[in-house]
Amino acid sequence: MVIASILAVAPTYIIRLIIDAIVQKNLTTRILITYITFFALIIILAYLTEAIWTFFLFIGSYDIQKELRNDLMTHFLKMGAPFYHRFRTGDLITRSSDDVRVMGMTVGYGLMVFLNTSLYLTFIVLMMMVTVSWQLTLFALIPMPILVYFIFKWGSEVDAKFTEAQNSVSEMNNEVLEIIDGLRVVRAFGLEDSVSQKFDEKVLESRKQNDIVAEIDSRFMPLITIILAISYVFSFGLGAFFVAHHQISIGAMVSFQVYLTMIVWPMISAGDLVNTMQQGAASWRRINEVLKTDDNLELSGNLSLQKISTIAFINFHFKYDCNDRAVLNGLNLTVKSGQVIGIVGKTGSGKTTLLRQLGHRYPYSSEVPLINGQPLTSYSTTDLRKKIAEVPQEHTLFSRTIRENLLFGNSEASEKTLWQALEKACLADDIKRMKDGLETLVGEKGISLFGGQKQRLSLARAFLRNTSEILLLDDALSAVDAKTEQVIINNLKNQVSNKISFIISHRLSTITDADWIIVLDDGKIIQSGTHQSLIKESGWYQEQYHHQQIKEEK
Repeated sequence: MVIASILAVAPTYIIRLIIDAIVQKNLTTRILITYITFFALIIILAYLTEAIWTFFLFIGSYDIQKELRNDLMTHFLKMGAPFYHRFRTGDLITRSSDDVRVMGMTVGYGLMVFLNTSLYLTFIVLMMMVTVSWQLTLFALIPMPILVYFIFKWGSEVDAKFTEAQNSVSEMNNEVLEIIDGLRVVRAFGLEDSVSQKFDEKVLESRKQNDIVAEIDSRFMPLITIILAISYVFSFGLGAFFVAHHQISIGAMVSFQVYLTMIVWPMISAGDLVNTMQQGAASWRRINEVLKTDDNLELSGNLSLQKISTIAFINFHFKYDCNDRAVLNGLNLTVKSGQVIGIVGKTGSGKTTLLRQLGHRYPYSSEVPLINGQPLTSYSTTDLRKKIAEVPQEHTLFSRTIRENLLFGNSEASEKTLWQALEKACLADDIKRMKDGLETLVGEKGISLFGGQKQRLSLARAFLRNTSEILLLDDALSAVDAKTEQVIINNLKNQVSNKISFIISHRLSTITDADWIIVLDDGKIIQSGTHQSLIKESGWYQEQYHHQQIKEEK
């Protein structure tokens, strides 16, 4: 960059020498050829050096974007649920795409402009002062402080307004994601016009904020043009006076005007530089906010978890940070390897929260579950997660093939193993009827599959996780018929003979063979026992059982 800046100003000095030689009538063919040769060599070297440093600078820009995206994705994968309560999905997408792109532009184009504006401008001014006249140079630069003042004044406005503009883009992206996710509901309730109007308001707000940024940007160019025009007038007037009094040569005067013309690009770039740097600063704050935000989960320990013998909740309490009400209240439960625990109760009684906290989704309120007699947080998070296979209420399927979705459970599973898992989940026949079989694309969030197929595919994926010793099923059979449910339950018995299984269900037939059943109400265990003992005991379980029996008979 230094070499390129020096070479860029050198041709102007050669032009001065040629003009002075013409005026003094001592320009010979040999001298002209020498000047032209030097002129050509300098231009070639200037081109090569400029191309080289620009190439590596923009390579660095792309590297920065790659590193930032990798850092963000790594952070996303590490974070627990509280982090995602703070940042909405559309906001994270905007910060991972638009803000990272702006940071790349700042490091690439912004750094290029900065070096050109500072280094290149410095060499030009030095050439003007040393080779022409320092008095003329200072006189020509008199209007420049005015430009500097407004550049920094408006630059601070760009920073604030660009942050607001990016926030409005985040809101718009959030709206898009919600509309796409809820498109069926929107259509079912005939809310297309209402949703379109609401989205239009978001788009208009985004345009309004970006228009403000564009308006501030538009101030720079006219101001620079005016300031440079004033500098031209000043320098030409004083320069003519110096030439008339033989203080500088005609060639020096011409070269000075060329130098002044060369200042145009750095001065124009100064406006772009401030704008780019302020936008980069705003984007970096938004990216850094994500990277610095933690999920506040307790740090994991260093103990290795080889095998799980027992899991215990001792006087376990839990409440979410956003709610003062205890979701789990004084819960006591001990489970041994190979046992199947059924969990039932009213909606909102704390069933799902119990499974979430076994997987350490949220910070613990006080007590911590015990694994093999040790606090769960004493073990390595990686070891713990390898031991858990989960089928949640919200079935997460990726926009890939059925095979690829299954391989999330076990990336090394053979073709035979995949079909065995599908057989256990009663999905094999459905897949065989599909034209592309395992290569069938399920669409985003499994949109091409029915509700029961989604559940069974999630269940098959959990069956493939051979490293797991804990199986968590959160109402995982709610969308299948009673006959299919019974077949899956029978297959499940063989699958989980050496695992600890927690099964949440609103259909009591799912858990009739469980080793132990607990009934939750308002975060407390109000009943517990086997199915046979609970149907004989008056209470919620007996009432629910009789109610479901009557319903099935009808």
